[in-house]
Amino acid sequence: MGTAARLLANAARAWWGLPRAFPRRVRDGVAAAIAASERRHRGEIVFAVESRLPLLDVARGLTPRRRAAQLFAGLGVWETEHNSGVLIYVLLAERAIEIVVDRGAARRVPPAQWDAICAAAAAAFGRGEYEAGALAAIEAVGALLQTHFPAADGSRNPNELDDAPVLL
Repeated sequence: MGTAARLLANAARAWWGLPRAFPRRVRDGVAAAIAASERRHRGEIVFAVESRLPLLDVARGLTPRRRAAQLFAGLGVWETEHNSGVLIYVLLAERAIEIVVDRGAARRVPPAQWDAICAAAAAAFGRGEYEAGALAAIEAVGALLQTHFPAADGSRNPNELDDAPVLL
């Protein structure tokens, strides 16, 4: 998507869409799915949704990937005990989904697996299936984290980050 198309998308699309795409019922389901997933592994999942980016930021070249990286740092996703934090970022205006992972998860899971999760979620969101896309992405991320960071029986497994979706 070129700069002009991105500017138009962020000016005209989705400023009202966040409550419609992610109403309270869906947000509650996302939080419950994250909590259930995190009981099976030592990773931390954060799900953040933003309706649109400021036009000046888009004009200056802020991409969804860079915005996701900013949020990864700003939300403290990198501050987990096992370096296994994962941010799932959704930018509704541009219909973009990005996954940013901490260094521990990045060392163990190839980028193509994270990209496949993003592609599947983007396809669901493109069909207007926000709840199904979000829950499937959380399940897929959780499965990867369970494989590489399983919760050991009886070990300490604190919930380090809030499970509720972050709405921006």
